[in-house]
Amino acid sequence: MTRERFGSGGPFEEMYGYSRAVRIGPHVWVAGSCARDEAIEGDAYAQAADALGVIERSLAQAGAALSDVVRTVTYVTDIRDTEKVAAAHRAAFGDVLPAATLVEVSALADPRYLVEIQVDAYVEA
Repeated sequence: MTRERFGSGGPFEEMYGYSRAVRIGPHVWVAGSCARDEAIEGDAYAQAADALGVIERSLAQAGAALSDVVRTVTYVTDIRDTEKVAAAHRAAFGDVLPAATLVEVSALADPRYLVEIQVDAYVEA
């Protein structure tokens, strides 16, 4: 099977040497994604919603959609932001209800980041 790689122009992709998304057959993996631009200055809800927008665009590049997501992993720097992040997650996924994990971490790549989200998707043939 062919490995397809997709970038999003994120600030760490070139420096770190990774793809925003990789597709092999019906499987799509989207790397941990954070808020961009002015959304970085927002609260955890705004950051999560913007990160999910980055993910949605990356999935589209790979021929997938949020409705194809089967698993999410969310990292927060403050577990007290769970409700805000959960609200953005619910708004993005609705009835898709992917398997989901949320964990608190001590820091993310940029000290302004409050949330990072990664997803795995399966595209039905």
